[in-house]
Amino acid sequence: MSRQNAFHEFGALRFGRRAEFDQAEMQRVHEAVRDSGIRDLYVLVHGAHNDEAVAGATDGAFRDMLADAWQDAAGTAGLLGVRWPSLCFRDEGLRGVAEHERDRERKACPGISRALREDLERQLPDSAAPLAEIVALLNDGPSHEGAYDDLGSALRRIAETPLQDPLNEFAADTEGEVLPQTDPLMLFEDTKTMCSEFAAALCDVTGPADEKPGEPARTESGTRDSDPPASSGGTLPEARVAGHRPATPLSNRVSTTGTVAAGGPVGQDRHLQDAAYLWRGAHELFRQVVRHVLRRRAGVVGHAGLGPCLAALAEASETRIHLIGHGLGGRLAGFALRGMDSPGSDSVKLASLTLLQAEMSHFIFADSLPQQVTGHGALWDQRRLVDGPLICTFSHLDTHLGVMYPLSAQMVGDSAELATMSRKWGALGFDGIQGIDGPPHITLHDAEERNLSEMPYTNVDASSLFRSDSAPVGGHHHVVHPEVGRLLRKAAESGVPK
Repeated sequence: MSRQNAFHEFGALRFGRRAEFDQAEMQRVHEAVRDSGIRDLYVLVHGAHNDEAVAGATDGAFRDMLADAWQDAAGTAGLLGVRWPSLCFRDEGLRGVAEHERDRERKACPGISRALREDLERQLPDSAAPLAEIVALLNDGPSHEGAYDDLGSALRRIAETPLQDPLNEFAADTEGEVLPQTDPLMLFEDTKTMCSEFAAALCDVTGPADEKPGEPARTESGTRDSDPPASSGGTLPEARVAGHRPATPLSNRVSTTGTVAAGGPVGQDRHLQDAAYLWRGAHELFRQVVRHVLRRRAGVVGHAGLGPCLAALAEASETRIHLIGHGLGGRLAGFALRGMDSPGSDSVKLASLTLLQAEMSHFIFADSLPQQVTGHGALWDQRRLVDGPLICTFSHLDTHLGVMYPLSAQMVGDSAELATMSRKWGALGFDGIQGIDGPPHITLHDAEERNLSEMPYTNVDASSLFRSDSAPVGGHHHVVHPEVGRLLRKAAESGVPK
């Protein structure tokens, strides 16, 4: 039996920068899903939407993986894509980017290729002037001091929003704190210092995956009863919700307390005089500022766009909906839960939610924030909108989420004086859901034998598969494997029927 006969495809829903979408297209999807008679519909959200070739190749890889997983159950499952204005840099090992093009991008660093510039202009159309300035600076790599100030100014212009802009409500993954988190430190710290910080982080994570630190700290059994590692620190109650950490951090820069770990004032560190070194760091700083803008956008599109569409789809069909979010798409998928929760109406529910290397805080579901007096995760009360499993995969060899994310997620006016950077600003896709008492940590192999609905949350350690030498992102995009297809089918079959 061919995969095409076993698996339905429903195209993609398309959303704009402010979550706008075509109601007629939504109606078409409703009717197509209803008429297909399928039982399970996967809705896929990712962040690789540089152009149609990259987005289509990524969608296609997930489609083929799911079709293989369902090949013995003809006509029972299908896939709906989600297109939104997002992008990933072309040196990250994306599908749809040829290997020779990826290598050319890496060799050109810190310069920006024409293809990447076109991606940026396409997805950030309101930032044409600062983008042109940044591209020129990165391509030229000037050594004069004022160039770094010019870079910082242009980066801030890309990220800035008016004070009352609703976008600002989606800048953080935590809420209710004494100091609201809206502005990342990387935009307001001395730009040259930040270039040095990211350059040093790049040095830490380059090299073959097998030679890097970051191997899982726990045994391969994956049993939920294993003790928290001694490195978790904190009080005993805090340690129970700290989750497992890698035996050796990917970078010592995220194992320190405080904020930026730079080597003193400008001029004291020889690296601060090395223009080539600093501009490589500037390239990574630029990547992280772009991703900050896209993470904020993902929250808006999830809350005001995909969430209401999923609620309408669930109401109009008997099909069970299984939401999958990868990377930046993981944040969009998470915030879609908030968009499904309409005040004054009966809440509709997803059958399952799977977050693959999600790019958001590991405290996003926490009802309180360890080592803080106030606050909670932005999705702390949204678990009730998922009937079946809520699964988070993580990899200790995802260098993007393990190193670059904590550095870029630090907020102005905040610090980690009582915790390391990776603890306070850690990512869901690096060490799993934290701040929740009891989520089991299991391997992908274990997941095939477990009842995925037995716990409210399940962390799946995929470090053995989600690993590659695609510096600086490591295994972040390396998520399409037969084992993942089987996990997604198991999540669907563990869901509670409507």
